[in-house]
Amino acid sequence: MIETRRAAALKRILEALLRDRGDAFLQSDPLEWVRSYRDPGDQEVAAFTASCFAIGRVDLVRKAVREVLDRMGPSPRRFVIESDLRRFQTTYLDFVYRFFRGNDVALLLSGLRRVLKSHGSLERFFIEGYDPNVSDIGPALSRFVHGFLRLPSCTKSAPLKSGLAAFLSNPQNGSGCKRLNLFLRWVVRRGEPDLGLWTSVSPSKLIVPLDTHVIRMGRLLGLTQRTAPGWKMALDITRSLRRFDPDDPVKYDFALCHAGMMLACPSDDNKQACSPCMFRICCTAWERTAPLRTKGNKARSV
Repeated sequence: MIETRRAAALKRILEALLRDRGDAFLQSDPLEWVRSYRDPGDQEVAAFTASCFAIGRVDLVRKAVREVLDRMGPSPRRFVIESDLRRFQTTYLDFVYRFFRGNDVALLLSGLRRVLKSHGSLERFFIEGYDPNVSDIGPALSRFVHGFLRLPSCTKSAPLKSGLAAFLSNPQNGSGCKRLNLFLRWVVRRGEPDLGLWTSVSPSKLIVPLDTHVIRMGRLLGLTQRTAPGWKMALDITRSLRRFDPDDPVKYDFALCHAGMMLACPSDDNKQACSPCMFRICCTAWERTAPLRTKGNKARSV
């Protein structure tokens, strides 16, 4: 757990980043495409779809998300509800992003269509497994994934779950579930830049989306002592952030992630680039090299 002095300084820095956040932050995030829709139903479908492709370099993620959403037309929700598996397959026939192919997108959207047809929204589907008395969203997220994968087959020869394993990770398996936690942050949190579409889930239950930037910043800033990425690390970082805001700990994710993108941390044996860094006062790596810097300064002063 991050110690009190460093925690107070880090909270001030993160709060300042949140206050000073500009359009440039959103322009390097796939959430920009989701926010371009005005209808809440379209935003929910776009958010879920976009989050499923949030893997890899952010510029490539944005390009892939834009392509997937553009092919849906002006209303993602209407496209999903009014289409079938064959139309999905035709629409995304030539789509490729990393290990995802057009048929994977078709199966994902077919599952989403079944949810919308049976429950009306992803929120209603999610809260069937949500218990507000549980400390975090983990168990509800596991039930959501299990429920989605148990949906009836699209065809007799192509079970729906066969194309969804890469999209729907499960905290029960130790996964950090970065993309699903990102989706939940977008639709649950009420504050900017998130959408606040869902009213049935408390932001206090959310878990930080664990990407490479949050992992690096979390370790450097003492938010976690864990070395292995996964659900336990995500819980660890979230618990540290709850000290800053118990009701909305994940609000700091946007600042942490984008700060991690902008900072090019030097190696432990070369701290010259740390001088202008806003996080230096809180950084455990900088603190570990203090004796070496002091020794070097004394040697140069002789």
